[in-house]
Amino acid sequence: MSSPCPAREANPARASLRWFLALALVSALLNSSAPTPLYPHYQQTLALSSVSLTLIYGGYAGGVLLSLLGVGNLAGRVRDLRVMIVPALMAVAGGALLFALANSFWSLLIARVLAGIGTGALTGAANVALLRFGPDDGGKRAALSATLSFTLGLALGPIFSALALQLGIYPTLLPFMLIMLMALCAMVGVTLYWPDRAREGAPTLSGQPLRTLRQGLAATGGAFFLCAGALFTAWVAAASLLAIGPNVARELLGMTDLGLFGYLVAAYLLVSGLCQLWCRRLDARHTLLSGCLALALCLLLFLMAVHWQRLGLALFGFLVAGYAQGAIFVGSATLVNRIAPRASHARLVSLFYVIAYLANWVPVLLGWVSDHAGVGRAMDLLCLGGALASLWLAWRIQARAFHHG
Repeated sequence: MSSPCPAREANPARASLRWFLALALVSALLNSSAPTPLYPHYQQTLALSSVSLTLIYGGYAGGVLLSLLGVGNLAGRVRDLRVMIVPALMAVAGGALLFALANSFWSLLIARVLAGIGTGALTGAANVALLRFGPDDGGKRAALSATLSFTLGLALGPIFSALALQLGIYPTLLPFMLIMLMALCAMVGVTLYWPDRAREGAPTLSGQPLRTLRQGLAATGGAFFLCAGALFTAWVAAASLLAIGPNVARELLGMTDLGLFGYLVAAYLLVSGLCQLWCRRLDARHTLLSGCLALALCLLLFLMAVHWQRLGLALFGFLVAGYAQGAIFVGSATLVNRIAPRASHARLVSLFYVIAYLANWVPVLLGWVSDHAGVGRAMDLLCLGGALASLWLAWRIQARAFHHG
């Protein structure tokens, strides 16, 4: 008698569905990174202050946080995940359309918030769907697909914008029209290829009583906050460099072609993604420690590059920053999964990412410093403060044991 559940790997409909799920993630992450090289253009044409620019950048993180807090815990409980994936893709497409038509601070801010809401909701739902409809390999293929989709989406976004800037082909319109097309294509594909009788069983809860967040934090001690603090510091550096980096490159390093900055951001994001794949094989504590040390190094390199006006030093610093971001993300996330008690695991992981996404609002402070004291002082504050924080975290991580929860 044939098996009632044929091998999922051999099912062409499921393979097509996984492809469209990956396309959905790529479109969402493209929408995240594509605006980066365009910020100076918007600042000049719309007469925006640096604070306004960093608020627009932070709007994306605000949207992601709204999704994480609002629907982030539903993905594992919903049977038909299309009810989350399709609206999330609509938010991604709507954010891209609004960004393409934006002509004011508020339209840009709302576009970024919509993009963040779509990405936050889609990330959880698409990852769960990849796991449900992937091969029976313990989730390895699903994790690989998600990581590659994130890396590809983040890296290609600045490339699309940089090419449009350099060629002068509607740089504020064309990249976002492409993102809209990809999101709509993913929406149609997910709807058409969704199995009639999917292996939907939403996870059943075990008989183990759930612990409160306070009990989970008490069980992990300071180890949880070291991991969250490391990722927060890394994302502060990343968000700040992406938000004020184009102005730093133009005013302090003499980079007149900001299309080149887009390629540099793409290289940085590509290195970060590849490091995430490589670091999964290494010891998590050593990975996190090396990431913190690399983050301190890259910030000091940026500081020297700005004061000595050495563009090559800044380029090297970006590559080191890519390793630092990848290593800190993998190391901290792995350690949180290891130390979190099973009964409070979901709550601790949610708090971990909420803390990390709050880092995207720190550039607003740097924007204020830029408006009042200059972009050079903002870079001094970022590099010195971030380097000292990274070195302190590395010292504490070296002395801390991370036991299983």
